[in-house]
Amino acid sequence: MQSDRFAAGKVVALLQQAKADPKVIDSLLEHGFGADHAAAYHVSKWLELFKIGYNIWRLKIWIEPKGSLRYRIVYAYEPKSLQYHVLAIVHRDFDYKTDHEITKRILKAYNDLGITIH
Repeated sequence: MQSDRFAAGKVVALLQQAKADPKVIDSLLEHGFGADHAAAYHVSKWLELFKIGYNIWRLKIWIEPKGSLRYRIVYAYEPKSLQYHVLAIVHRDFDYKTDHEITKRILKAYNDLGITIH
């Protein structure tokens, strides 16, 4: 992402907005939020990991006219502390397979942070 300043700016802006706006924070745990392009972003659970107890989500930022940013924000939510943790920024071509090296790194970060596994 170092070479994509536009994408970096969009990601930082959305994270700053989320930090300041309770409505954005609340939407980050609403599976399917923004799928219809009614919001500036789309939220979805990482379903394969949810099924095995990980509270991991992905966020896609929409860009006009009907496309999306080349990167996704992968984050986790810790209900005990009410905190969100950005675990990775991945290219949109990332396939989310559970045996992928990036997935392994994301799960390691999740576990290292001590986030609850349900």
